[in-house]
Amino acid sequence: MVDGLTVPGPRHAASGPADGREPASYPPHAYGRGPGPASTAPPAARWRRWFALSGAAGVVLGMVWWLAAPGGAFYGDGKDYNIWMARDLLLGGLGVLAGLGAAVVLVRTAAHRGRGATVRLLAAAAGGLLGSVVAWRMGVFAGDLFQVPPENMANPSMVFSLRSPAVLLLWPLATTAAVFLHTFLAYSFVPTPRRNR
Repeated sequence: MVDGLTVPGPRHAASGPADGREPASYPPHAYGRGPGPASTAPPAARWRRWFALSGAAGVVLGMVWWLAAPGGAFYGDGKDYNIWMARDLLLGGLGVLAGLGAAVVLVRTAAHRGRGATVRLLAAAAGGLLGSVVAWRMGVFAGDLFQVPPENMANPSMVFSLRSPAVLLLWPLATTAAVFLHTFLAYSFVPTPRRNR
């Protein structure tokens, strides 16, 4: 105390280094926590979204199959065995178109979001299989609902049905094949950067 005045004591030096740099944090950033399992695990909402969209598309495809196939709503007789293959092929063609549409969505999504492409492909393939089954059952349900089966059927294929269950795999196979072909061509024809001499 000088002449009744209190002289402040010496101020403590700043905790940081004298050269103006920020003080080092502990632990260093190199040892910081990386992304946890929640950031790398596929969210369940992504799977639910693909299943919901594929199921809705399967309902539409099933109705289109029943309306457009021979022996369905408008033309053809189920007793004619010559139309049975065309009926199955139409469902397979609709599945291929749906699979190509799903592949376009996957490719466009991967262009904006690079991460999670494999998870999206698996979800789309599983959803495509679900959509194929829904389309098959929806078409058969429409046939049973609006058509009267003939008496004393010699073959159950006389009613609107599917004789070749293997066509149900065309939707997911078309999706995976189209995405694989696009990825292969994209990696094959990407120009390699030239080094400056």
